[in-house]
Amino acid sequence: MKTIKELESVCHTLSKPSKMPCHSYNTSTTGCRVGSTLVNVPGSVCFGCYAMKGNYTRFPAGERSRLKRLEAIRENLGAWEKAITELIRRKEKSGFFRWHDAGDIQGIEHLEAINRIALALPKIKFWLPTRELSTVAQFALKHGKFASNLTVRLSALKVEGIAPSSVAKRLGVNTSTVGWKATKHTCPASSQGNECKDCRACWHSSVANVDYPFH
Repeated sequence: MKTIKELESVCHTLSKPSKMPCHSYNTSTTGCRVGSTLVNVPGSVCFGCYAMKGNYTRFPAGERSRLKRLEAIRENLGAWEKAITELIRRKEKSGFFRWHDAGDIQGIEHLEAINRIALALPKIKFWLPTRELSTVAQFALKHGKFASNLTVRLSALKVEGIAPSSVAKRLGVNTSTVGWKATKHTCPASSQGNECKDCRACWHSSVANVDYPFH
C-alpha cells in the first residue's frame, strides 16, 4: 500500500480552504477554459476572479501547488485518478469534499474521472461547481447521469444573471448564481464569519440553486 506521501507525489496534496468543513482540490486558474475568457468580461462572474487576488496570489507557494495539481491531471489522468481516490479515502473524514475552489474541469475525460471517484467513494458527498457547460452536456449525452453523491452545479455566467435552470434540468444537474435576487437559497457564509458552519446546501442536489455574493 502506498504511503500518503507517495500518493501525493502523483496527484499532489489536497487543499483545505478555511471556509470549508472539508478538503478540496484546486488547480491554477491558468487552466480555466471558459473562465480564461470571462475574466476579461466586465459583469461576468469571473471578472476580478477571487482566485487571482488576495491570499490566492499573496503566497507564491499556493500557486505552485495549484500548478502541480493541474499538471498531474494533464500528464497522467489514470494515475492521478487512482492516487486521488485513495488520498481522499484516507484523509477526508467529514463525509464531504469540494472540487475546485479555484480552477475548473479540464475536459470530458477529467469529468468522467471525477464521476468515477464519486462512485468509488459512496460515503462522501462531492460538490463540483463549473462553468464548463459544453463538457457537462457532453458527459450527460454520453452517460445519462452523474453519480448520486456528486452534485454538479452549473454557474450562471453573469453577476445578477438568472440561474441556467432549464439547461441544468435537461442535463440532470444543479445551478449556482451570483447576486441573483430570485434565488430560494443564499449562501450564509458572509453572515457567519465567511464559513460554511453547519450549512451543506452546496453538496445537496435537493437544493436546486445556491446564490453567492460577488467576491
